[in-house]
Amino acid sequence: MVAALAVLTEPPDQIDARMTAHRREAKYLAPAAAAREIAAVVDRELVSHRHRGEGANALPAAHHYVTTIYFDTASRGLFRAATAHGESHLKLRAKEYYDLHPALTETATDPRQLVRFQPVLWLELKHREGAVTRKQRIGIPKHDVPAFFADGRISEQMVAIQEPAHGPAARAVLDAVAALCASCAEPLGADCLVNYRRTAWQDDAGSLRVTIDTQLAYFAPPADLWRRDWALVRPTLGAPIASEPRRVIEVKSHGDPPGWLLELLGAHATAAPFSKFEAASRAIHAT
Repeated sequence: MVAALAVLTEPPDQIDARMTAHRREAKYLAPAAAAREIAAVVDRELVSHRHRGEGANALPAAHHYVTTIYFDTASRGLFRAATAHGESHLKLRAKEYYDLHPALTETATDPRQLVRFQPVLWLELKHREGAVTRKQRIGIPKHDVPAFFADGRISEQMVAIQEPAHGPAARAVLDAVAALCASCAEPLGADCLVNYRRTAWQDDAGSLRVTIDTQLAYFAPPADLWRRDWALVRPTLGAPIASEPRRVIEVKSHGDPPGWLLELLGAHATAAPFSKFEAASRAIHAT
């Protein structure tokens, strides 16, 4: 799996790169009404955040969605490790981001005109040690994922979407993925999917990010997962196996979060070690 491939952070500018490095991460759960109260206050204190790099969607009033593919072995080795080791574990996932534009409903002649997306999955290794997380990632076209996992094949398209300046970081990601694959007694494959709408805010220094995820739903991997040319939008994923009615709030920071935010969350939300991977895996496998 080791090859010379460059890596991008999410998003590609330097401020967001700092948020992707080592950081503290805390999660909270809240009912819909409380989450709206939290969003209103955060919106006054922080700047709304969205991807601003190459290929960014410039249309206003978009709803931002994420479809995350979690990988595991047939015997669910990564799930068992995560549940056994609690706050110290490793996850392998791939994310696709897309924007839905309800304002275009009256003028669109094709449902695809309502959606903007890039046909790239961001393959991520997420390391957690207590409250500290570290994320490594590379961009891979969906069609190239099976061959990449099977034999480490690097396509020309994979190379073309990277930034050559990040070659050493890419080598580290590939080494880490290779080590994870070698440590598993069985091959890794798509285990479960999570789709949700995300609203995000970030401070100017890139030291604090707050996200609120709504409409969480869990899906089994569709049969055409790696063959499809369109985005992994919710209506194309089949019927959800289960859903999460609560809102998931994440605070990612370098250092302690500000007092106003801690007070706000203490009044309207409940701190909880919520894991989308574990919740989706339990739903898909009925355990």
